[in-house]
Amino acid sequence: MSAHLFTYGTLELPEVFAAITGRSMTGIAATLSGYARYRLQGEAYPGIVAMPGESLQGTLYPDLDTETHKKIDHYEDTCYEKREVAVQLDDGRELVALAYVIPDDKSRLLSSQRWDRQQFIEQHLDNFLRYIR
Repeated sequence: MSAHLFTYGTLELPEVFAAITGRSMTGIAATLSGYARYRLQGEAYPGIVAMPGESLQGTLYPDLDTETHKKIDHYEDTCYEKREVAVQLDDGRELVALAYVIPDDKSRLLSSQRWDRQQFIEQHLDNFLRYIR
């Protein structure tokens, strides 16, 4: 069974995705409405939480196989809940994908800082890759 995966943080980066899954893939730009992205407290990586009126850009990896999903499940922190979300592609199509979401009862784990991809790349990526490899 295959399923789409919407990513919005470290897994968007090709080198992180390859280190976790053993696969080199190019994702598709996608937008997720009704969610906001923040850094987790004390961490360099983000989480998303349901928030009406917000939206965020991310990367959709289409049709990932079960084995790849298992590797990503193992990588992801236990604070996340995997759920189905509706994402919109740049061409206007809407697809259902899985995403790792911070459930409402764990939203206290998020800081008030929005996650900045470029800042993560510049300040944390090298150490992060050493840690996950």
